[in-house]
Amino acid sequence: MPHSKQKLRRRGIILSGIVGVVITVLLLIPISGPDTSSSAIGIDKAVHFLFFFALVVPVLSFYPRAWVWVVPVAIAYGGMIEVIQPYFGRGMELGDFVANSLGVISAVPVSRWAHKRWLKPRQVRKREGAKRDD
Repeated sequence: MPHSKQKLRRRGIILSGIVGVVITVLLLIPISGPDTSSSAIGIDKAVHFLFFFALVVPVLSFYPRAWVWVVPVAIAYGGMIEVIQPYFGRGMELGDFVANSLGVISAVPVSRWAHKRWLKPRQVRKREGAKRDD
């Protein structure tokens, strides 16, 4: 595997790791007073969806074949977060787990598109430029 390909994969994994740390912190911070209004519930699910979408997009954009292990690991991570939340003064909700999982699954086609649209052409241009320099 060319060095640049390994470098891109590593970048995607590192970016997703950073997003994962941020998600862990944000989803385990105790919240003050329950807000059970319907608009807050919808926003909560959208936040969970976006968090897990953002978790998966970097790694799969740079390393599209990794979906085989990234998707199950990210879904399991979403479940683990929900199980752990009650120990941090938060609630465990099946709806949050579903939103997490939908965010992960939705990120797969978007990541593939981003890889084909931006990253792959960039790699081809770089390779062609290197050939001309020889």
